Amino acid sequence: MFGKRIAVSLLTTVVAAGLAATGMAQTGETGAGSTNSGSTNPGSTSSGSTLRVFDPTLIDRTVNPCQDFFQYSCGNWMKEHPLPADRSYYGRFSELYDLNLLHLRGILEQAETGANRTPNEQKIGDEYASCMDVKALDAKGIAPLEPMLRKIDALREPGELPGLVGELQWMGVRVYFDMGSSPDYADASREIGYFDAGGKGLPERGFYTRTDAKSAQIRREYVAHIAKMLALAGEPADKAAADAARVMDFETKLAEASLSAVEERDPQAENHPSDVAALTAEMTHFSLGGYWKTYDRTATGAAGAPIAGKINVAQPKFFAALNELMATTPMETQRAYLRWHLLHAFAGTSLPESFDQENWHFYAHVLGGAEKQQDRWKTCVSRVDREMGDALGEVYVARYFPPADKRRTLKLTEAIEQAMGRDIESVDWMSAATKAQAMVKLHGVMNKIGYPDKWKSYRTLTIVLGDAAGNQMRVSEYRTARDLAKIGKPVDRKEWEMTPPTVNAYYDPQENNVNFPAGYLQPPFFSGKEDDAANYGDMGSTIGHELTHGFDDEGRQFDATGNLKDWWTKSDEANFNARAECMVKQYDAIEVVPGVHLNGKLTLGENLADLGGLRLALMAWVLKADEAHVDMTAKMDGYTPEQRFWIAYAQQWCSETRPEALRTQAQTDPHAPDKYRTNTILQDMPEFAKSFACKQGDAMVIAQPCRIW
Repeated sequence: MFGKRIAVSLLTTVVAAGLAATGMAQTGETGAGSTNSGSTNPGSTSSGSTLRVFDPTLIDRTVNPCQDFFQYSCGNWMKEHPLPADRSYYGRFSELYDLNLLHLRGILEQAETGANRTPNEQKIGDEYASCMDVKALDAKGIAPLEPMLRKIDALREPGELPGLVGELQWMGVRVYFDMGSSPDYADASREIGYFDAGGKGLPERGFYTRTDAKSAQIRREYVAHIAKMLALAGEPADKAAADAARVMDFETKLAEASLSAVEERDPQAENHPSDVAALTAEMTHFSLGGYWKTYDRTATGAAGAPIAGKINVAQPKFFAALNELMATTPMETQRAYLRWHLLHAFAGTSLPESFDQENWHFYAHVLGGAEKQQDRWKTCVSRVDREMGDALGEVYVARYFPPADKRRTLKLTEAIEQAMGRDIESVDWMSAATKAQAMVKLHGVMNKIGYPDKWKSYRTLTIVLGDAAGNQMRVSEYRTARDLAKIGKPVDRKEWEMTPPTVNAYYDPQENNVNFPAGYLQPPFFSGKEDDAANYGDMGSTIGHELTHGFDDEGRQFDATGNLKDWWTKSDEANFNARAECMVKQYDAIEVVPGVHLNGKLTLGENLADLGGLRLALMAWVLKADEAHVDMTAKMDGYTPEQRFWIAYAQQWCSETRPEALRTQAQTDPHAPDKYRTNTILQDMPEFAKSFACKQGDAMVIAQPCRIW
C-alpha cells in the first residue's frame, strides 16, 4: 500500500524469503545462539563457536581455488551447515540473523512480562504475546474479518467498489493497485502522490504469462491454494474452486497490463507525471472521488489522500486496462478476488493456524522448496520488527551496537568513498565533463550508519493484548496515515527504510544515501578484532556495492540531489552501455537450474555493484596496506593478506539454496545467486587470479573480463 522508494538492497529476495516466515514476508528466521538477551557478544553461537569475517575452518582445501572459488572458500561451511528443513535458503546472513532474532526475542519477552512498562514496551510486548497466542486465534476463527467479508458479499454494483477498495487498502489489503507517497522524480526534495500497478498474488508478471511446464504447474498450485483458503473461510468446495479460477483469470489480466521485472528497473519507464484531476477523468469506470472518501481520516492523524495536485502514475497502461476491467468484470469475480486478498493479507499471523499453514505451503514450500514450517516465535518476532521496528530497534541498538562500531564503519565508508573518487578520475572512457558531475554526486552521498538520528513515534498506535488481527489493521492504519501525511512535504532524507536489527544494507538513488543497519555491522561481516584484509574484503565490498549503485545502470540516471536527470554526455553514455553489455551477456549464459538461465538485464545493476564494490574495496585496502607497510608475503592462518581479502569476500556468500527458490530467484530477482556473486565477479578481477597463481584455462580465469568502474 505504501509509497514507492527505489531503495536498492544488498540481498536477494530469496535470501529475504529464507529469512522469512512465509516466503513472501520481509523478515523472520530461525535461531541459533544464546537466548540470554543480555549477551554482550552477538558474534557467539550457541555451540560456543565465534563467527569470524575470515574463517580458515570453512575452507575446503580439496578443491582447487582456480576452478571453483566459491566451493573452495565455503565447502566446509556447507558440510557443517546442511540446509535446514524449514529454509529455502541458509547462509552466513542466516547465521547472523539467527543471533539477532534471539536477541530480539529476549527483548520482547522482557517487554511482554516486565513491570512498569514504557508505552513502547507495552506495544511491542503485547503485540508479540498476541501473535504467539495460537489458541486464541483458533478460537476466534475468521470473526475479526467478518465485518469486511459481509461488505464484500454485499457488493452488487461496480459503483460500490471504489469506497470498499479504499477501506481494504487502509487495512493493508493490496487490491487492484498501490497508492502512497514517493519523492518526485523531477524534484526529489518533495513528496508527491504515487500510483502503481498491484493486486496480484504471484511474485511478478512472468508467473502469469510464461508458457513452460513448470510455470503452468505453479499456476495450477496457486489456483488450488486460493481455493483452499476460500474453503477454510467457509466456502463450499465447488464454489471455492470456481472462485479461485475466476481470481486467476482476473489477476492474469492485471499481470498482462503490468510491466515486467526488467522493465520496472528502468525509472524512465515508471516516470509519468500527471495530476489527480487527469487520472480522475481517465478512470471513467472507477470513481476516484468515491475512493478518496475512505481516506478522509484526519481524526487518526492522516493528512488525507492526494485529492488534488501532482502525482506520478507509474504504469498508465495498467490503469487504462484496470479501468476497462472495472466495467467488464462480473461482480461475482470481483467479490471472489476481494475475499481472497483479504484472507491472504491476514493469513500469516492473524488468523487460525490452518490459514498460516496453507499460506506457508504455497509461498514457502511450492515457491521456495522449504520442507518444514519454522517455529511460531520466529515469525512473531519478525512481525513486531516489521510493525514497530524503531521501538524494538532502539533497545537493540542500546544493547548490541556500541558507539565504537559506528565510528569504525564510518571510517571504512569514508575510505571506500575516497577510492571511488580516485576510480572516477582514472577511468579512460569518461569525459572530463561527466567526471565532474560524477564527483559532485559522490561528494553528495549521505552516510547513514546503524540507526536513525530520530526514532519514530508510535504514540498514536494502539496495540491491544489478544487482538492480533485488530492490531494488524491498526498498524496498517498508522503506517498509511504516516505515509499519506508526507505528500506535499519535503522529503525526510534521514528516515530509514530498514529497521536497525536488519541484516542487510541499501542505497537510495532518490536521496543519494547509503544505509547500513546496526544488525549487519558485526561478525561474520565486520569485526574490530580482525585485520583490514578481511574487513575490507567483506564489509568494504558491501559498502562499495551500495556506493556503486549510485553509478549503475539505474542509479546513474539520478543526479546528486536525487532528481531523475541526464547528466551524461552521449558518448559517455554509449561507452557505459557498451561495457555494461559485457555483463549482460556474461550472466545471460548462466544456467541456474535446468532450463532456466539468469536474466542479464534484470541482474545488471546488482552485478555492476558487486564488481564495482569489490574493486573499490581492493583499491582502498591496498592503499591502506601500503601506508601501513603491510608485508604482503607474510601469512596468517596459512594465507597472505591478498588471499585473505578474496576469501573474506567469498565467505560472506557461503550459502545453500533449494532448486525451487533458485528458479524463483532467476525469474524475479535483480540479484544473482550467491555462487555467481562469488565466482563470476572474481572471474572479472584479474588481480584475484594473480593472488592464487591461476592461469589461462582455469575456470576462474576468462579471456575478456568485464569492467566499468
